[in-house]
Amino acid sequence: MPVYKDKERGTWFVKLSQKDPISGKPKQVLKRGFETKRAASQWEAEYKASKASKSSATFDEMLKKHLDAADSSETTRSMKTNWIHNHFPYYNYRIEDISRADLINWRNELKSGQLATRTMNRGIRYVKEVFSFAEQIYGIHNPAVVLKTFKLSKEDKEEMDTWTPEEFQQFVKHVQSPLYAAFFTFLYWTGCRRGEAMAVCKQDITGNKVHIHRAIKNFKNGFMPLKTDSSERTIPIDSKTLEAIKSFIKHADPFVFGGERSLPISQIQRIFTKAIADSGVKPIRIHDLRHSHATWLINSGVNIVAVSKRLGHASVNQTLKTYTHLLQKTNDEMMDTIEAFKNNG
Repeated sequence: MPVYKDKERGTWFVKLSQKDPISGKPKQVLKRGFETKRAASQWEAEYKASKASKSSATFDEMLKKHLDAADSSETTRSMKTNWIHNHFPYYNYRIEDISRADLINWRNELKSGQLATRTMNRGIRYVKEVFSFAEQIYGIHNPAVVLKTFKLSKEDKEEMDTWTPEEFQQFVKHVQSPLYAAFFTFLYWTGCRRGEAMAVCKQDITGNKVHIHRAIKNFKNGFMPLKTDSSERTIPIDSKTLEAIKSFIKHADPFVFGGERSLPISQIQRIFTKAIADSGVKPIRIHDLRHSHATWLINSGVNIVAVSKRLGHASVNQTLKTYTHLLQKTNDEMMDTIEAFKNNG
């Protein structure tokens, strides 16, 4: 028992030797001047209760422990650490010194900046993850309960995010199931909607082409009509994508992606989300695989009419409206080309 009698002074004192639960460094506490042993013991108990979770660890140190515990990939570690270092001013503070008021002020400052809503929300989730880890593992008080993500505006909801082919390859390497990897590959390289791909049966694929003529939202509800009449189309499939799905075309069951029945949406989303986290690529929606395909085609100089037909849009105007930001970039590059020619002429 760390309560001792000071024979020279006739009083009692408490001498504690503790190990910081996070840094692992020894820490000694000495408190003198108690008139009775009981008073010293009472102080000891109260001190332990109030200081049980106290640590010298900074937020940044806790972040590293959280990433270690989650077996995060190097890409994920880099992505989260860089975001925290660039946008969270308290990362070098002792984690227990960061208050609710600090976090509310930070959120307000974040809102007044230039970051996109989805980017701000991603950062808020990163911060909450670290505080939640500290609370669950080390019993440290969690002030991040006051942090709320920002509501998405109509423009935010319509905003698309995309992956380059390199980012998609990084993602798909972390999809453990060959079936789901083939499904995501099909979505990325054909531009099909999720429900359209779920409904693809063996007889819909002839040679290197797939006939898109129905969709599935939930297997229990059966096949559904496509979004518009123009959504029915026949899409050429590149040789590598065809290679990725060919083993699933050969099985006896009707659905290419699933077998006797189509893939369940909940499982598609779960595996998609997990592979994003494991691979460290920026989070996007499953529907953004379709946007990624169209974006890559347009940036590669493919005719907008051909892109529109491949996507099954009702009109070329729909494609122009959806990808107008890319077309503006194309216009700028066109003018750069004209100017360069004129100046060198």
